[in-house]
Amino acid sequence: MVDKLPQTNLFQTVKSETIPLSILQQLDLANLLTLTGLMLSFLAAIFSFKYQFYGALICLIYAGLTDVFDGFVSERIRRNKWQSAVGKELDSLVDICSFGFSPAIFAYCFGLQDILSIVLLMMYLAASGLRLAFFNCTGLYSEAEKHYYIGMPVTYVALFIPLTFLANFVLSESKMKILLMGLYLVLTVMMVSPVKVIKFKGIWYIVVLLGGLALTLVYAWAIAFPK
Repeated sequence: MVDKLPQTNLFQTVKSETIPLSILQQLDLANLLTLTGLMLSFLAAIFSFKYQFYGALICLIYAGLTDVFDGFVSERIRRNKWQSAVGKELDSLVDICSFGFSPAIFAYCFGLQDILSIVLLMMYLAASGLRLAFFNCTGLYSEAEKHYYIGMPVTYVALFIPLTFLANFVLSESKMKILLMGLYLVLTVMMVSPVKVIKFKGIWYIVVLLGGLALTLVYAWAIAFPK
């Protein structure tokens, strides 16, 4: 017999209450932000299929920002227990789309289509799913009044991929493919490694927002004034 993992107190509390009949009642501001990230990941895939990679990267950046700030918002608004429980499940479902499938599609459309690249992208997807499931079971690791993630959060790909793709302005397409393969390999390893990544807070929200805006300006400029 396989022992079941203990359920969270939140789930136990919610389960004991009357199930709400309206799904739409769960759409508070935090959950709306999460769903916005899902729609942005869909747009990123569409741009990738159309070979409009800068547009795809802008969508990926803002999918990352919505994922960062939906948690920030959820801690500062009044939510009932069902909205909180639904938000937790929704977050993981959206994350695997935004930071698993969408980046894999982006890389495939850019040209990572040989057997080795496809295997790498499948490993990347598997690592994304495993990382999210692990976090759902364990949550944050606390030490010396600081909170850490175990393994790199999948959201970080919304920063590292756009940053790395800046090299596309100076590298040839063949060299860019090699660089992307290396990046996806590193991301795959980092997501399943036992490394502790501190949870940023406070001023780091502003830093992340400004960084996202700066990258947006770069890629918007490239779209408006192509070579």
